[in-house]
Amino acid sequence: MSKNEEHVINDRVDPPGFSLTFPIYQTGSYAFPQGERYRYSREANPTVEELERQINIMEKTERTVCFSSGMGAITTSLLSLLKPGDNVLTTLDTFARSSRFIKDFLSTWGVNSKISMPGTDALLENIDRKYLVFIETISNPSLRVYDIRRIAEKVHSYDGILICDSTFATPENMNPSDLGADIVIHSLSKFISGHNDIIAGSASGHMESMERIDLTRRTMGTNLDPNTAFLVIRGLKTLQLRMREINKNGISVARNLSSLEGIKKVNYPGLEGHPDFEYSRDNLKGYGGVLTFDLMKPSGDPYEIFKHLKKVKAANTLGSVNTILAHPKTMSHRSLSDGEFRVLGIGPETYRLSVGIEDAEIIVDDIREALEKM
Repeated sequence: MSKNEEHVINDRVDPPGFSLTFPIYQTGSYAFPQGERYRYSREANPTVEELERQINIMEKTERTVCFSSGMGAITTSLLSLLKPGDNVLTTLDTFARSSRFIKDFLSTWGVNSKISMPGTDALLENIDRKYLVFIETISNPSLRVYDIRRIAEKVHSYDGILICDSTFATPENMNPSDLGADIVIHSLSKFISGHNDIIAGSASGHMESMERIDLTRRTMGTNLDPNTAFLVIRGLKTLQLRMREINKNGISVARNLSSLEGIKKVNYPGLEGHPDFEYSRDNLKGYGGVLTFDLMKPSGDPYEIFKHLKKVKAANTLGSVNTILAHPKTMSHRSLSDGEFRVLGIGPETYRLSVGIEDAEIIVDDIREALEKM
């Protein structure tokens, strides 16, 4: 019997040596005794494990667990590490769906939730006891860049846990674990997969915490399917190239939009007027692909600008090879109150732009022409 034939008989739990692309293990279960390690694909799947291995290397952590969505990664991680009576702290500029889960759901489960105003200094003032602190390395959509090292030091001084959603930064621009974060979350649907054709998430961190999170994932069923894992693995192959272009486009588009007639303000970590510019300059390898801008004279119809765009896509997402424009107040952050919008500086005139890999001039010209037609 040849070695390759033995692989097939043994259910191919390891990919054959001649396969350049890790295969999709499209199975619900596995034959015993050879497949005892996997048993059932809700619990473990070789294609998903390969994705976890690759993300783990990129994030420089001990173990990674993948999920059916970014929110699956967030909710499963929080439910694994919190119990009634524990304290959880997040910031007002955290993605609205994450914030709602912490404020509205966990509080009904007996967890004490607290919301800090945006910014590193404001958050540090609120850390006065043992907390599980959940933040975004670059917040959505306020684009505040958090000082992970300072936050981690204070969280750990109270024996707390720091979880960072680093979707906007990606491992190409920052590794939060190097700065003291205990767990790093990604919505793999965004920059990491990069093509807006999948929904997935991941959590990476210390072995003990990740084993607890993985056990909860198996019970809750927030597992990632092998076809999606295969597509994310494909996206990882070009992540470095895509982020290099996106970082370059981000700063170019931000600077050029700042001088466009009809635009009042541009918010981007790479601009000197950004409140966290000095920290961003010294700690990010690139400023990322997301910026916001405010129109000088907003239309009564927030979607009017969408109607005049030819190349930029309008959608409730980000992180693609294509440039995407969204209106946070009526799209991604529509669940926030008027008071919360005011604190975050988000109004009907605010738009979130996720730049892709197109030429920066094409992106700016498309927005300029759309503004001229409004």
